[in-house]
Amino acid sequence: MNLALAAMATAQNLVPNPSFEDTTHCSLYQPPYEEAVGWYSANLATPDIFDCDTVDPCGTFMDSTDTGIQAKGYRTAYDGSRLAGGFHWYGTDSTGSSRDYLSTKLIAGLEAGRSYRVSLYCARPKGHRRAIDHIGVYFGPDSIHEPHTTVLPFSPQIQLRDPNNAYLLDTNWVELADTLVAQGNERWLVIGTFQDDPQVNGIDLPPLFPQPKAYYYIDAVAVVPLYAEAVEEQLAGYAELSATSEMIRWISSEPLRSVLVIDSAGRLVWQPRVSESREGGVLVPSSLAQGLYTVIAYMGGQRRVVRFIK
Repeated sequence: MNLALAAMATAQNLVPNPSFEDTTHCSLYQPPYEEAVGWYSANLATPDIFDCDTVDPCGTFMDSTDTGIQAKGYRTAYDGSRLAGGFHWYGTDSTGSSRDYLSTKLIAGLEAGRSYRVSLYCARPKGHRRAIDHIGVYFGPDSIHEPHTTVLPFSPQIQLRDPNNAYLLDTNWVELADTLVAQGNERWLVIGTFQDDPQVNGIDLPPLFPQPKAYYYIDAVAVVPLYAEAVEEQLAGYAELSATSEMIRWISSEPLRSVLVIDSAGRLVWQPRVSESREGGVLVPSSLAQGLYTVIAYMGGQRRVVRFIK
């Protein structure tokens, strides 16, 4: 395991300025490209850059004594002194609400067939009473800038979820991570929510906090090639997951802990009750509508993802 971790540690993070620390072009409150070098908005909305530096802040001052920040939810940066933030959802009864997206050009294009670990740290400000189930990451060959403030018409290849909760609820920093198998020539990434408001899988949280929206802080974004992928698989133990339109099967050196079935809109549609066995299967319910589904299984300390069409 030490060999695998050491190999991953030497792999380069392809995200420039991943923690928004470089402030070369700072000039008070400006769009992201002014406050954090290399970062842009993918539409006309204005994602926020916060700074916890009490001496020379660049961006919105994350001041623990400010009543507005206290109401929103004070949070120190996960890495360094700076962090980003943006609106992701206004509720199922909203239409055409504003969406904040963070975009950057990777240091190098992704290689076809290679696996990459995509991750970021996320925290929910306590003053916002709505939460969603995932944050999307879209990869494309070119930059995106849509002339509006609403949802982008793209399908993210990655849906980052909390490994311990069905929704992104934690007000402390939590790492969200998944693996991308590149198609090749992906050079830009965009972080945000890519579903219309009625299609977002979200919840209201009691008590009813002042802000009726889903807003998230983001820090330490990473896209890292998995050079040690084969070593990790060998050392971490055996785990295999398969799925068809009729059955989900697993076999693993560690007991199965849970299975989640997600539809193409990113909603949790089925969570079968499973025994903590190392080998088994469950029938896919006939009540599931036709479409593409993603199966996420947790076996011991491992996570496996497969897709099937019904």
